[in-house]
Order: sequence, then structure tokens, then C-alpha cells
Amino acid sequence: MRFALDDQEATKAKEKTLMKYDFYDAEMMYVMFRTDSEVVKRIVPTPLKPSAEPYAAAFIARYPKTNFGSVYNEAALFVTADYVGQMGGYCLAMPVTEDMALIGGREVFGFPKKIADEISLERTEKGVRGRCVRRGVELMNLSMPFDGEVEPEKAVEMLRTLSGQESGEGWKATAYNFKFFLSPALTDFDYKPRLVKQVTTFRPSSKIRLSSSFDLKLKSSDRDPLGEIPVKEPIIGMYGLFNNTMHPGEVVAEVEEEQFRRYAHFKQDYLPQ
Repeated sequence: MRFALDDQEATKAKEKTLMKYDFYDAEMMYVMFRTDSEVVKRIVPTPLKPSAEPYAAAFIARYPKTNFGSVYNEAALFVTADYVGQMGGYCLAMPVTEDMALIGGREVFGFPKKIADEISLERTEKGVRGRCVRRGVELMNLSMPFDGEVEPEKAVEMLRTLSGQESGEGWKATAYNFKFFLSPALTDFDYKPRLVKQVTTFRPSSKIRLSSSFDLKLKSSDRDPLGEIPVKEPIIGMYGLFNNTMHPGEVVAEVEEEQFRRYAHFKQDYLPQ
């Protein structure tokens, strides 16, 4: 790797950036739950709209092999939202344990990624437990006792029904992110914040363990406000191995700067005084 490529290398690099990002044997625990509708209304920026039901989702994952060279762990928190009739998850937080995963997800797709101290999964015969710690604070603790299992095809069908998202090969989950950068003068944005739509296909590779009584604890720090999302009612929990494909995203809207400003600081570790 050099600081400057020749023309031929630059052309090849451009072609490679258009590839899909594949995750092999991803170990994932994923939960859906009901949260508070008033909280969702307050935190979802336009042009997104809160979904009819105040659903939210969280996951903790271990990625042992990818086609882009990164091996890392990840946690995430979403609330369901609608854009012109297309349901998806508005991503509120996505801590990771590797810098290249942070750069790719945040600078390309707009995911609100930050580096975590620890993201872990521990499985036993009876269940699985995961946690996410950042700057000394345990932001997410998820305990999931197993109470059943289903074949991969049935798990995909259940996810499609619960999420109201795309059908087809695997479960095509839509994520909505706002991509923006503050200006060098720190007084404005470099450009109008952009709403990015990005789809990931999740393919279970073996039987999926189910949980109807998972325990998800979300906590806030002065840098990460995950505790603002109440966990009111568990809907379903799933655990298993997946082969996932992250597809290229697209900019679907731009937002006026003043309209978006109050949503622009949760990606940072400070608030302007």
C-alpha cells in the first residue's frame, strides 16, 4: 500500500469499492422489542417517520471472517422507521472493535459507529449472553435463554413477517442512516445531511435458536445515550450463525441543515457548551 496509486491501480481500486461486503459464519444474537412511541417520535428525524408500532431491535455479533479483511465484533441499536412506505431500521448506535470496520461503516454508509472497549458473546447449552462496554460503561447487556429452535427458512419467514421488510433471498433488512460531516470551522455542515438507505441480506446457515424471554438492559453514559430507549416488551430473540451480504447503499434524500442540527451530535463524544 502506498500514499498514491498509479492510474491503473486507481481504476482497479474504484472497481473494488463497488463490491458487496460478505460476512461468513457470523455469530449473532438479535432481538426485537416494543419501546415507547413518544420517544421514537422525538428521536426520528424527518423525512423518516415513526412506524405504526414502536418497535426497536438490537444485536450483538462476532464476525470471524469477511471478504474485506476485517475481523471484529459489533453491537447495534435500531428503532423502526418509515421512508416513503419502506420500513427499515433507523440506526442509533453501532459500536465496533476494529478501526477499519468503523471507517467503512461510518464514512461510506453513515452508520454511527464508535470504538468499543469490549463486545463479547458467551454461549452455553441453555442460552447466550452478550455485552457491549465503551469507555468503561456497559451500554448493552443481553441475556437470552433458549426455548426453541427453527430451521433457517422458518427463521427468515419470521423475520420478514415481524419487520415488514423485503422478501426474496434471505432476510433483506433495510437500514437508514444520516451521513454528514461538520465543517472545518465547526459552525456548519460540509453539505446538507444525506439520508442513506442500505440493505443487508441475512442468511441463516443452520438452525436458529429462539427466545421469548430475553433480558435486554440498555444504559446511557455522558457519551452514549442508549438508555433513552425503553425496553417495554420482548417480542422475539434469535441466535445462530449467518452468512450475510452488505449491499451498496444509496442517497435517497437530503435534509436542511437547520432542520437536522439537533440530531447531529449523538455520533460525537461531547456536546457543544
